[in-house]
Amino acid sequence: TGSSKLHGFVADLSLMSSVRQLAEDVSNKFPVIHGLLNNAGTFDGDYTGKRVVTAEGNEYSLAVNVMAPFLLTALLLDNVRASSEGRVLITSSMSAGYRKGLNDLQLERGYSSHNAYSLSKLCDAMMAVELDRRYGKPPRLCFHTLDPD
Repeated sequence: TGSSKLHGFVADLSLMSSVRQLAEDVSNKFPVIHGLLNNAGTFDGDYTGKRVVTAEGNEYSLAVNVMAPFLLTALLLDNVRASSEGRVLITSSMSAGYRKGLNDLQLERGYSSHNAYSLSKLCDAMMAVELDRRYGKPPRLCFHTLDPD
């Protein structure tokens, strides 16, 4: 667009090594972050309906939808804290709720695309609540979860 206000970064959110590089690149470019929106979401990693495991050994939906936003937030938390009104938003979904999967986060038993997505979005909502409980200091630092619909 030619705008100096837009900046793009590329990362494979299924690989935590790539998320670490993304965090380093973003941190170097933006020492102060006023808002971080974690909106990653995949429903069926390779569109076959079969469980996909990443090169790092994680179930694909868990890696992209939960682990990547958690790691990125953790690695950029100091940058968000540097803002006088930092906000972290983590997208969940009305589909959140596959509680059985909390005992099997990698869904090695009972995998379905819907279960993987539902579990990941439940974890995202739980993550936002826990991050706010541990680190939230309104109005200086707040964590929120939302359903984009």
